[in-house]
Amino acid sequence: MDYLHRTHTYLLRHGRTGLQRRLMDEINWEERIIGIKGSRGVGKTTFLLDYARRHFAPTSPECLYINLNQFSFTVHSLVDFAGEFVRSGGRTLLLDQVFKYPNWNEEFKQCYHLYPTLQIVFTASAVMNLNEEDPELAAIASVYHLAGFSLREFIHLDNGIVLPTLTLDDIMTRTSEVVTEITRSVNPALWMDRYLEYGYYPFHLEPRLYSENLLKTLNMTLEVDLLFIKQLEQRLLHKLRKLIYLIAQQPPLSMLNVSQLAGEIETSRTTVMNYIRYLSDARVLRPVFKVDDTDSKKPAMIYLGNPNLHNVLAEGTLDRSELLRTFVFNQLSKGHEFRIASRSSLALFEIDGKYPLQIEAELSGRYRSDRYYVLEYGDLSRDKTIPIWLFGFLY
Repeated sequence: MDYLHRTHTYLLRHGRTGLQRRLMDEINWEERIIGIKGSRGVGKTTFLLDYARRHFAPTSPECLYINLNQFSFTVHSLVDFAGEFVRSGGRTLLLDQVFKYPNWNEEFKQCYHLYPTLQIVFTASAVMNLNEEDPELAAIASVYHLAGFSLREFIHLDNGIVLPTLTLDDIMTRTSEVVTEITRSVNPALWMDRYLEYGYYPFHLEPRLYSENLLKTLNMTLEVDLLFIKQLEQRLLHKLRKLIYLIAQQPPLSMLNVSQLAGEIETSRTTVMNYIRYLSDARVLRPVFKVDDTDSKKPAMIYLGNPNLHNVLAEGTLDRSELLRTFVFNQLSKGHEFRIASRSSLALFEIDGKYPLQIEAELSGRYRSDRYYVLEYGDLSRDKTIPIWLFGFLY
């Protein structure tokens, strides 16, 4: 126990206070079991430590951060440790890497019933689904998703300017007003290129090559989050990596061709669809369905999970409009649904069932009043025309 408290104190005193993420204000911190899900590399550990740093003194006996890869937990149960922690005045356990502790979910439930004053906040892989894996724990736990940095958070981190978060309705119906408000202090368009290249993950702050960090993170997602947590066979790793690579090379606005992908990675159509589901859960891929395919499990199109992934997966010159669509879909993924709006046009998308929009670097073809245009360049003063960067303010 003393060793763990010393480690906790050291991490709080020597770690750098990070940007307060939007999620920090969205969580109901009165809940007794709180899960923080997220893709590998988005800053879940930093999030836990920031919470401790903001709400407890470094030496407070009330809060303790533990990485569950500690060797002592191979012989001591978490339930017994939690009991000792509570008897010593503890009330909040911050538990990292819970998948490394066998039967963690069963012991969480025991702790919940045995120690009514104890709060557990834990991190989990994005592939975890408590509703399917443990409905009993899901009934007593509140699980939240930590996304990577939004464009708004990236700008705040880069120059310290605090900018407002916007609702989707703000963006779609009050465009001129919110653009004027934001551009009084900053021009977000100046950050777009850097954000698309390296803004989503916090490890761009580390003094190491970002692309190598990202490649390592992507491979760890496959090797740990999918193979280990989902208990897939090691021999499937090559096929998963090849599938991601092939999807990254698709031409703009390409329909998903499951048969072709199955042939190229030498497996069945059913297996390809399972891989896509696993990779979607891990936020590596982002499926897009058609509006009228409500019961279909087969997406119409597949995008990468965030624009930074293009830099380690795509070859040659990337189509700018496709990169921008990846950005918009990624920023919308926190609380919004997006689908292909029309069978006649793969370039027209529908957001939350009410906003048809076309996403391009600049307007191609004639202007139509039946849709919104999300553009990077060109005349952004026309009605229903929205600058692309504005979608980076959703969280």
